[in-house]
Amino acid sequence: MQPGRLGAAIALLTVVLLAACGDDGEPSSSTKPLPPLQALHATRGTNPGIFDASGRQVLLRGVNLNSLGDYFQGNPDLPSVIPLMSDDFPTMARYGLNAVRLILSWSSLQPQPGQIDRNYIRRIHAAVDAAKAQGIYTILDMHQDAWGKYIASPPGTVCSATRETAIGWDGAPQWATITDGASTCRALSTRELSPAVVAAFKNFYDDRDGIQTSLVNAWATLASEFAREPAVAGYDLLNEPHFGASISTAPALLAAYSGRAIAAIRAAEHTAGGAGHIVFFEPVILWPAVDVAFSPDFTTDDNIVFAPHNYGDSINNISLETTFAHAASDAAKYQTTFWIGEFGWFSDPPANKDKLIRYAQQEDQLLVGGTWWQWKQACGDPHSIGHIGGTPAPQIIQFRLEGCPGDLNLGPIPEWTTVLSRPHPRAAPGRLLALVSDGDTALMRLFGMSDAPGQLDLWVPQHGSGPPIVQGEGLETPQIIAVDGGYRVLATVSGTYQVSVSPPSS
Repeated sequence: MQPGRLGAAIALLTVVLLAACGDDGEPSSSTKPLPPLQALHATRGTNPGIFDASGRQVLLRGVNLNSLGDYFQGNPDLPSVIPLMSDDFPTMARYGLNAVRLILSWSSLQPQPGQIDRNYIRRIHAAVDAAKAQGIYTILDMHQDAWGKYIASPPGTVCSATRETAIGWDGAPQWATITDGASTCRALSTRELSPAVVAAFKNFYDDRDGIQTSLVNAWATLASEFAREPAVAGYDLLNEPHFGASISTAPALLAAYSGRAIAAIRAAEHTAGGAGHIVFFEPVILWPAVDVAFSPDFTTDDNIVFAPHNYGDSINNISLETTFAHAASDAAKYQTTFWIGEFGWFSDPPANKDKLIRYAQQEDQLLVGGTWWQWKQACGDPHSIGHIGGTPAPQIIQFRLEGCPGDLNLGPIPEWTTVLSRPHPRAAPGRLLALVSDGDTALMRLFGMSDAPGQLDLWVPQHGSGPPIVQGEGLETPQIIAVDGGYRVLATVSGTYQVSVSPPSS
């Protein structure tokens, strides 16, 4: 949406909802089963977005989950991941989350050249099915950090005074880790600033020994497996791609890989009889500090979404508002919507809650979604221990608070859950024009437009002693369905519709 139209819509929404809202009928409770997840697709053009099979706009909001990731274990006493537990997805649903970015590791998917691990595929299916049962979409994310596990500094490595030994991370299998003997010592305590990581990415972009082709083929396998699964929202082609040997050439090289992967995914989906899932594509990791956007003509595919990460006012010094503006600007060049694959804060929740509120306000204003990094983090995760043989802090702050050692689940962090579980539309007929929501008060105002009647689907957290008050114009009598942690509100809307949600009167 153009900024002028958005501002006008917000102004109109505010005026309308400050006035007395009409109510087309008393809300009714219902035991009607919740609607199933519908297949999603993206549109490209002057008014891009993510939509379901009924033509409703969908905001994907949730968390990252790395339980299926293959991470380097830098401390033999501490596992590097926490397995998927039976209560993970139900707890996510309890906070109104409708999306999980599921971290996958190439090293587990394709442990040998040309060999797909079918057991790993079954584990992915099981996770997708478990999320689906809770009304949660899955984004399959080909994750990597600093190329992979196999660029850790070997025992006995001695680095110069300006460099230090490196812990391993996650991503590529050993057979696809081609470093030509480059040093594993990293500069400035930064995992990406290791000559071995630079060499590995250079060889990937050059398709040395066919390693890029192998990953493209692995994507084709995944696309074939999930071609007919509506609960898979789409595919994130490569997490935080490195710049390789040259910052100047990296965007074109990443664009070439992205184009190849999209073509392979579409061919596999077509053969399997699928309608086509969204492809989420990321910029080079230096974004947004360095302009590394690549040419919009890297693909003619319309079913794509720009998927940068926003750590503004968190782990980088760029403001989150500036990062959002940069994301919107680049997405406009691609004529896509955008979606934030990662964001988050990892210390002092009371002090950082205001920053998260600012993030949420931007997300609502721009009508986009994103996934928090991350749901839970093991005490032995490389992020937790920092270096080989390291020990974690007593507590690790993610969406959940984890106690160390022992990976003790100390529960979701209230400052985060209050904001991230705020009321929001899961699916809105036609197109959303404006949205304002607040987690502390559980108030929401939305404004939309639909050419034909359709079912609006809202998430509202429990706030107070009863169901929320739902009022507005252009909507029929809503059904308010009590679910664990809150309510789903279903209502037929059409034309220009305005909806107000508030807690029950005291």
